[in-house]
Amino acid sequence: MFFLLIVAALFLGLAVARWAQARYESMILKGFRASAPTAYNGGEIALMFLKSEGVDDVQIVEHNAVVTDYFDPTRRRLFLRRDVAQGTTLSAWAIALHEAAHALQTGETLGELKWRQSCIRMSRYIPTAAFFAIVVLMVSRVLVPKIAILVAAGVITLLLLLNLGSVPLEFNANKRLRRFLDEYLKNHAQAGSRLDELLFCMAIREVGDLLRSPRYFFLSALPGTGKMRPQ
Repeated sequence: MFFLLIVAALFLGLAVARWAQARYESMILKGFRASAPTAYNGGEIALMFLKSEGVDDVQIVEHNAVVTDYFDPTRRRLFLRRDVAQGTTLSAWAIALHEAAHALQTGETLGELKWRQSCIRMSRYIPTAAFFAIVVLMVSRVLVPKIAILVAAGVITLLLLLNLGSVPLEFNANKRLRRFLDEYLKNHAQAGSRLDELLFCMAIREVGDLLRSPRYFFLSALPGTGKMRPQ
């Protein structure tokens, strides 16, 4: 019975991750086909938002790599892909604005932001590393298949819970955009509504990262892989 419950939790966790991944990918793809309501690109609208909040110490860096479109709170840098930083689509706005909003999470919230980023990194890299470790232990006959499944299910479930537990910080970032968007888009109600949908997808984006773990692991975790972050 215990074994079945663990396996059920594993499949439930994978289903939640798959839903978040599919939701994000489909909505962001549609958003890249929709023009922003004004001519500002993603980088410009992000800087405009930060300026409206009195933040002038954030640098935007164009960075095309496996790991990008994120805010680095230590260096106060906003790393964006070129098509986001220079794009004039709703998705470019949503990505740039959501990540820029993390720059406002300072003080006690800064610790929560760093924990959130740690949860994201664990979701990206631990599943693949754990898979190889479990396979080695099975080949060495240290683990029997049934126990191996329990271990894998436990790892996935724990990572998903850690990820979901820190997701409210992402919605907090969206909340910090509200005043700016209400004022700036008061004459663009339809664009504002679509942007809200895209910002929701940004908040749940990393919930599906454990399903993309092999990509992150092999392209950015191993020595000599991926592109280094700019200094």
